[in-house]
Amino acid sequence: MHIENEASMQLHLSNILLQLGRLNVFSPDEYFNIVLEKNLILSTPTHKSKNKNARVDIWIELMKGNHVEYAAAIELKYLKNSKTAAVTDARHSVYKDLENLEQYATVHKDLLVCEIIFSDNQNFVENKGMKFSIATGTVISSYSGDATYVAINLTKQYPPIKWDVLGKYNFLKIAPLA
Repeated sequence: MHIENEASMQLHLSNILLQLGRLNVFSPDEYFNIVLEKNLILSTPTHKSKNKNARVDIWIELMKGNHVEYAAAIELKYLKNSKTAAVTDARHSVYKDLENLEQYATVHKDLLVCEIIFSDNQNFVENKGMKFSIATGTVISSYSGDATYVAINLTKQYPPIKWDVLGKYNFLKIAPLA
């Protein structure tokens, strides 16, 4: 499968996860479920979801009877290489997703959350021209005097950024430390 955008990445990943999830169903009363673009209500507005209505890219749940045994929320970013200066905008959108993921985890007890980022742009990997990096802390804000990007205060701790490189493609998984 050739992936050209975030929607096709979402569909391809959810299909892989569905196959893996079904392998973890061991009794007749268990059911593995995936919902794409699941609607969630947040407890407080975020920079991405100002009216508290949000959608998570991939929602996974293992049901036992009518009870959710395990659930996970995954946000995806497909940051395609481009000649534009949109790299900083795209990086900021990653942090908006992380802010929403933190909210999902507070609303839904024991929810596992992570963001998966795919890019063929080396500027993301090398942090060239980036105004913010999660590796330097969890308060994301613009340069002094720059009102372009609003400050995003993440409440969880995160490990330093470590990209996995596969040929010309770069993958990053960001999840709060337990």
